[in-house]
Amino acid sequence: MYLSILGTMSNVGKSTLTTALCNYFTKKGFNVVPFKAQNMSQKYITIQNGNGKIAIAQYIQSIACRKEPLMEYNPILLLPGNGKIEVLFMGKSIGAISSKEYMYSTKERLFNEVKNILVRLEEEHDLVIIEGAGAAIEPNLKDSEIVNMRIAKSVGANVILVADISKGGAFAQIAGTIELMDQKEKALVRGFIFNKFYGDKTLLKDAPEKLANRYKIEYLGTIPYFENNLPDEDVLKIKENEISLADKERLIEEIDKITEHVTEHIDIQKIEQMLFKEMKK
Repeated sequence: MYLSILGTMSNVGKSTLTTALCNYFTKKGFNVVPFKAQNMSQKYITIQNGNGKIAIAQYIQSIACRKEPLMEYNPILLLPGNGKIEVLFMGKSIGAISSKEYMYSTKERLFNEVKNILVRLEEEHDLVIIEGAGAAIEPNLKDSEIVNMRIAKSVGANVILVADISKGGAFAQIAGTIELMDQKEKALVRGFIFNKFYGDKTLLKDAPEKLANRYKIEYLGTIPYFENNLPDEDVLKIKENEISLADKERLIEEIDKITEHVTEHIDIQKIEQMLFKEMKK
């Protein structure tokens, strides 16, 4: 069973939401693992006795699942530097190329490799929660990306879209993302979440429900903005009260707080029903 968390753009809170859902379903008794086919980050951690590297977001998600981190959870790690990107696959460098060359190459071999890893994870676990990168769909990258809708479509994953409502335009982000999809992609979208909300949620009136009805999907909630002390892979500066990656006990305590906040403001029962329905197929 697959659940895919895709954003309408970068920095909408996909990693945090994925971490919370990993923790929630693990504590419900499911055998859960995280997955992000490809992650570009200068903040990574060495795992498996120095034999591999994964981004810190997938390391934290592993802890949320009460699993030892594996390279399979983040098989492709992209390390930017000096105008080029070093590509690591399963912990091994396979070369350094320009970002444009990597972005627009079809990457068929890598795509097939990561899909095979994803399928194996699903065969061995109850639930794989897939995190996307950047925007769920970009027309100029549709045939070459290997981390968002192309991955979700390849395994028939249930897709939840996430938009950052703090910057405005979140309704258009959801609508625009869906409009750019083909029919098979649209059929995978189960619902959407607004994240990083400031203020009184009643100001939204029934507009989220109307948007959901327009596309025959579910409005799954609006999450108020909140701070957390987990390391942030997109920010090089260390937070004032940032928890060390080595302190698993404190990481789990913080993950539990995040999960409580997230599940308080989303309709987690609808997500459960979506997945249970999938399990009965």
